[in-house]
Amino acid sequence: MPNKVKHGKRLYKQMAMEVAVRNPERYPEILSVFAKHEGEFLDDERILEIYKDLFLSRAIESDKLDVDNATDEDIKEFIKLNLRHNNEWGFPTGYQAAFTRYLKTLSELGFIYMQYNDKIGISEIAKCLLDKRIEVSEAFALQCMRFWRKSPYRRVLNDFNYFSFILKVLLKLKEEDRSLSYPQFVLSLFSDNGNVDDFIKTISKIRLGNNIDAMYNYIVKKYSCIDDLHTKVNKQQTVVNDYGNTVFRVLQLTGLISVENKSGVLIISINENRRDFLSYLLSENFTISENAKENEKQYFDETGNITPQIIERIATYRETESLVLSNYNAVLHKVISDYSITEEKIVDMIKSITTDSKEKLFWYIQKPLKLEFFVSILIYLKYGDEYIVKPNYKADDKGIPYQHAPGNIGDINITSATTNWLIEVTLIRNKTQQLNSETSNCIRHLLQSDKEVNYLSFVAPTVCPDTEEFYRNSVIGMIIHDEENCYIKAYSIDDFVETTQNRSNIEDMQAYKENIVMQMRKKFA
Repeated sequence: MPNKVKHGKRLYKQMAMEVAVRNPERYPEILSVFAKHEGEFLDDERILEIYKDLFLSRAIESDKLDVDNATDEDIKEFIKLNLRHNNEWGFPTGYQAAFTRYLKTLSELGFIYMQYNDKIGISEIAKCLLDKRIEVSEAFALQCMRFWRKSPYRRVLNDFNYFSFILKVLLKLKEEDRSLSYPQFVLSLFSDNGNVDDFIKTISKIRLGNNIDAMYNYIVKKYSCIDDLHTKVNKQQTVVNDYGNTVFRVLQLTGLISVENKSGVLIISINENRRDFLSYLLSENFTISENAKENEKQYFDETGNITPQIIERIATYRETESLVLSNYNAVLHKVISDYSITEEKIVDMIKSITTDSKEKLFWYIQKPLKLEFFVSILIYLKYGDEYIVKPNYKADDKGIPYQHAPGNIGDINITSATTNWLIEVTLIRNKTQQLNSETSNCIRHLLQSDKEVNYLSFVAPTVCPDTEEFYRNSVIGMIIHDEENCYIKAYSIDDFVETTQNRSNIEDMQAYKENIVMQMRKKFA
């Protein structure tokens, strides 16, 4: 039986989600590890085993642990000695409580049921996501609309669906040709009752605009310890950068909002590409029972189910959205125009990803997705007059990406009437993970092409020797199997950027293959 948790008094609090996972696109990786243990009891030994698997799969990482050179027992010992947290959710103090950092958001969104010393549950919606019957953004959009603030996982009095509330706010502002600034978004996190009209009146009346300091001071004055119902407001770093950013990134991953950066201020509005999908989700009027707000198992049962009809409807909206996004060059052109992006500027922005320097314009996009985005822009600037540049990430109506390319297609396709040039980009540096995750799949994506001539550029911060050898052998394999018109080469990011700036990518891949052919001839001679 699960431990009985001693809950404190319910209070009105800021909307918050677990901050340990800053990039919500990592959750499917974490979920895939959890799914392997469905039906098992979550005791100390199982927690340690799952924690170890999370490190081995690179779903979570630590600078203090060299996974490649550690045994399973080494990793478990590291976890026991270094990963500790005070007792929480009925999990005892130690690595057990620290483990809850990876459970909270997935539990609140109905993907999993994980209670200490109880059987692990994986919901139907989670299985649909892992089986690729629905995409990441679709799963999060659906579950955000089922999420409830007052739940067994949050001891709050705020008794409404925050995501439904903020999206209705954006819809109403849209009717008035208005948007929401990021400081106003932070204020929305403190709503007690999710009243759309009251919130819009408030932001219209106080007129604190885009000043985050002024907005924070207003929050402290209004919400700290009122009638013994509100707890003390956290410090500004926590309110804005920790809780605010985490909730915002989950909201952005749904694809239901659009984002602009105007003079350093983030502006949020409805993503018109997904307005019909949003209307459908709102029309379902998802809610949960009073009992589910107090019971973890019932909350899981009510929020984690999905019907074939819902899956079918989601697929319909996905197909409609893909038609809207078909003019790829125009979308990239809009981004370049809106943000005055030059070749020099985008090259510096690409370099900022690998050097960890602060890139302020698109700070809210996670680095792996940002690399796909920036490389697409660079390619368009150099080749947009000759090719169709088609990044396969999901983007909002402003052209800003919110989800990686789905797993069954490549990252970026550059095409003409006769040619397909596939670019696969990654920030993975680890040699084992790079070889396992970024090799055979890329070749499979290349072979899906129906063009006469095909090129593949694999791009990483550094190309590990084993990865380079794989791609070299792939070139030889293509020759042996009479795939004469296939050209493949692995590049470091710096080498790829330089080659692209010179507009010599095609010639460089051809020369690389010719060099391999000459070496083979010499060898056999």
